[in-house]
Amino acid sequence: MTRPLGRHQLTVLSALARHNGGTWSAGCVWQFRSAAYTTRVLDSLVQRGYVMRTTGSGRYAITESGLNVLGWYTCDSCTRLTRTPVIERATARKWRVRCSWCHTPGGPSASAEPPSEGARPRSAPTRGVPA
Repeated sequence: MTRPLGRHQLTVLSALARHNGGTWSAGCVWQFRSAAYTTRVLDSLVQRGYVMRTTGSGRYAITESGLNVLGWYTCDSCTRLTRTPVIERATARKWRVRCSWCHTPGGPSASAEPPSEGARPRSAPTRGVPA
C-alpha cells in the first residue's frame, strides 16, 4: 500500500497542474520555497508516477495519474478534463470515463450515430432575466 501524498507534494502537484500548461523547469517563475526544493519534491512525484521528467531539458510534466490524484479525469469521448466524471461500463471488462457534457442525452457520443442534416442541436433551457 502506498503512502498518501504529503502537504508539500500536493501543493507542488496542484501548482504544476495549474501553471505553464502542466510543465515546470528550473527557469519557471513559480517555485515552492526554492528551485532546488521544488525539484526535490517533483522528483518524489516522479517516483510515484504522477509526474514525468524529460532528461534532456530537465522539464517536469504532470501525468494523467497525477491529474487523477487531484480529482481531474480525462473524458474518453472528447478528451476534456472534468472534475465530475460519469463512469460507465462500456463492456464487461472495460470502464469508460465520460464528462457530464458527453453523458447528457443531447451531447455527442462515441457510440451514437451522427445527427441527420435536418436535425437541430438540443440546447439547454434558458431562463429569462428580470428587467
